[in-house]
This record gives sequence, C-alpha cells and structure tokens, in this order.
Amino acid sequence: MDAMQLRLNSPVGGAPALYQWPLNKKKGYDEAREIIETIVWGCNDIPDLEVPLKKNILQDVDVNSYESMRALTQRYNKAIGNILALEKGTQKFCDRLNQKAGKALLHHIIQQTYSAAVTNAEELNKYQAFSPDVYGETSFDLIAQMIDQIELTKDDVFIDLGSGVGQVVLQIAASCFCSTCIGVERAEVPARYAEAMAKKFKFWMQWYGKRCGQFELRKGDFFDDTHREAFSDATVIFVNNFAFGPSVDHKLKQRFAELKHGTKIISSKSFCPLNFRITDRNLSDIGTIMNISEIAPSTSSVSWTDKPVSYYLHQIDRTKLEAYFLAKKNGAAPLGDSSERSCDSFDTTDSENALRITPPPKRKLLSSKPSKRPESALTNHESSNGAPKHPRVRLNGTIVKLVKKNGVLEPNKSIIRPSKLILDKPLAATTEIPKKRPTGLKRKRSAAYANEPAVGSMQHKLQQLMQGFKQQYLQVVAEMADPSYKGKIAAQMREELIKNMYLKMQIQELDQDIERIIVNMEKSVIRKKC
Repeated sequence: MDAMQLRLNSPVGGAPALYQWPLNKKKGYDEAREIIETIVWGCNDIPDLEVPLKKNILQDVDVNSYESMRALTQRYNKAIGNILALEKGTQKFCDRLNQKAGKALLHHIIQQTYSAAVTNAEELNKYQAFSPDVYGETSFDLIAQMIDQIELTKDDVFIDLGSGVGQVVLQIAASCFCSTCIGVERAEVPARYAEAMAKKFKFWMQWYGKRCGQFELRKGDFFDDTHREAFSDATVIFVNNFAFGPSVDHKLKQRFAELKHGTKIISSKSFCPLNFRITDRNLSDIGTIMNISEIAPSTSSVSWTDKPVSYYLHQIDRTKLEAYFLAKKNGAAPLGDSSERSCDSFDTTDSENALRITPPPKRKLLSSKPSKRPESALTNHESSNGAPKHPRVRLNGTIVKLVKKNGVLEPNKSIIRPSKLILDKPLAATTEIPKKRPTGLKRKRSAAYANEPAVGSMQHKLQQLMQGFKQQYLQVVAEMADPSYKGKIAAQMREELIKNMYLKMQIQELDQDIERIIVNMEKSVIRKKC
C-alpha cells in the first residue's frame, strides 16, 4: 500500500498529507485536482517558488497516471525541502507562520476538509420531511459577507444553532479569532461528520501554517440546559431557521428574551417584521427588544437553491421597551395601536382603533320662555311640562316602560319590545328619584321652573341622564363588538406578563448576587480559620 501512496510535505514543516491511490473521484469532487490546487496554495506564500512552480513542478502532469502524479509530488516535496533548509530559523520563515488565511485559501481548506470528512454526502439528505432536522448548508460567500457587516472581534462569543457538519463555525474561527466559536447539532449524521471535520480542519490549518481561533462542535439539542450558559455568554448567534416550524421559533424567541443587551442574531428567517412597531397589542413580541435589518446576498447563499436567499440581522436592544414604557408613563404612549414608524422606534400618537368612550352630551338649558305648543298638540307620550308620560329604559336586554308609583319610577311589567343588544352584565340604571339634590349640584330654580311641578322636572332630568347612559352604553357595546377589542384586552394582559417577566429576572439576579455573597463569605471564613 505504501507504494501506492502520494505524499505532500507541509510548506512550514508540519505533518505531511497522504493520499491513497487510486485517487477518489466523485460528483463535484476530484482528489487529483485537489492535490494540484494544494501544491499551488502551498507555494503561494513562498515567492521563490513562483517560477519553479510554473516551469517545472506543474509540467507534464497526467492525473490518471500514478507515476505522473508521484513525480509531481516528488518535484514539489524537493522544492519545499530546499526552501525549508534555507529559511529555517530565519525571520522570513517565522513571518510565514501563524498568519491569517486569506478568503480564497480558507475556502479551499474548508472544501478539502469537507471532501475528506464527509464520505457520503447523501446521508445528510436523509431526514424526515417538514421537520426541523432539514439539512441545508450556508455558502462560504454569505458567511464572508456576514463577517464584513457585523465586524466580529476577538472578544466575541459566536454560537451556531443547528451547526450541521460545522463549516460556519470553522470559517468564523479562522476568519475572526473570536474568544470562542461553538456549534451545536442534534442530528446524528451531521454531528458524526462534524467530529471528522474538526480533526481534518485542524490538520490542514497546521499544514499551511495558518492561525485558527478556538472552536468547539457539540452534539446535542441547543435547548438543553447544558447549553444555557453558552446562550448567556454569546454575543453573536447564527441560526439557519428557514425550515424551523412555529414551535421551534417560539422556543428560540423565549431564549432570545434572556440574551444580554447588544447580542446579535443572524437568521435565515426573521423573528419579527422588518417594519415592526411597538404597540400595546404586541408588547409580548420579541420585536420589542430587538432591531432588525436585512442582509441581501449578492450570490447564491444556500445549498438548497441557486437563487440568493436573504438573511436577517437582529440586535437585542432593551432600551426600546424601556423608552416605550417611560413615554407611556409620561402620557405620551397610546393605549391602543400605533401609527407606523421606524422599526427601532416607538409610537406616541393615538390610534384610530383606540378604545374611546364618548361622554354624554352637555345638558341643554331650557328656555325661560314658555312653550308655544298648545296643550292639544302634545303627543300621547308627553305631559304638559314636556316630560314623557312613560319614560323607557333598557333593562337586561329588554326595553320597558317606567311608571310612577308613590313618587318612584318603576319598570312596567309589560314588555314593549326585546332589544337586539344583550350583554352578560347590562348597564344598571337607578330609577328611584332622589328626594334631595346633593349639595354640590344645588342651585336656585329659575323663574321658568318656579311654576313647574317638582316631579315633572325630575323626570325630565332623569330622562336626560338615561339618554347619556344610553349613549355610553351603545358606545361600549360597539367597541366590544369590534374584532380588535379582544386584542386590546389581550395586549393589556401581555403587558402585565412582561412586567412579571422582568420582575422574575430581577429576582433571579438578586438570588444570584446573594448566593455569590454567601459563597464569598464562606470562603473568607475558611481562609481565616486556616
């Protein structure tokens, strides 16, 4: 077997790369071509090999002949050996070590890592249809574009939720040198290939002498409590949730609500609308604590389609909700819906659908002039003082007459007609005529009232009061019949739930502080005893 093996020495003196003959050739991958590309990249950082590479090393190569490929690798190994002998121990050699891999070289490394680690790519497509386990790969170009936009630094903690075989994590680790990069994948087949990907990637980065940040590819469900600490420490989260269902997205939103201020989330499906506005009806939505923008790729971005697929950048911003509640406390925020504004703002204008109750009309003062209508012109339902003989009110959904008995208006037993508007709790009306006017409402009777009977005057005022109640009643009924009324009540409930959530978070933080204080005190006591 040794005689049918091809060997490529590292340009920085690392472990050699070994290829078994016959070389692997399958759809989309040719190992002979990979060897040639690897030789070219191995000489790329050594200017002295540029001419020998073109005129000697790559001349007369037959990829189908073992002897030809063996001669190619021998010429390359000899050239690398000569360079290492000349540069070893010099500053020139040290300058080539632990450098950041360029985009083109990194793309090549990830491709050859994938080709060597994923022996049967068809296995990755064996999943239950319409399940969250749908496998899809994000393109190298999209991740490179994402890196340029969000500007990851060495202080960032990156997490890929549903990391598949781990290409995104490897690309971030080699491009940004983050504090740590973590990928979590629960599916058995991708997680198994991810282990091989990690080993092969480390090997090739060392073979080229390139620097790579800390990374870890885990197998498990990212909702497990074992990963909660990683969630809380994360500053950048990537999730390809295009095929996730509502249940998984809802659980993700619950976890995102625990993230610290400023955390960035990149996803293939947005967690809130691009034009999200805070209103009383959506206070429990995750959009109240995040800003969102679209990452429009210039090229194909995913493996399942040739068309560009947009990604979305969310950033946790808790000041939005705080500003909204502050404005509402100061009387600037509405109780109902809001007019549309920018995604990262809140509204302070009244909504057309906001709940309003029209006050009763102002009582009209009776003219001091006596009525010119003759007695005979009065209707059957009016008395001589202008008040109805039989006032009517709606009680328990039924319109009834009021008759006076012993100075008190009481409902007549006879029903005039049933009402179409029936409520569970109808508006209660007091029909008893007060014997004494409250002090605050007391005033002198005008000359027009001087000659009127007291009972008739009170009946007229009661009729006006009942008319005002009726208008309020009909207004409330109309509001309750509005389909948005239920949403307004639900919004108030959600607001209370949000307040409850923040109180619980504060309680947890206080409990943690207390626990740390107790632990520190115990340690202090132990040190003093020792």
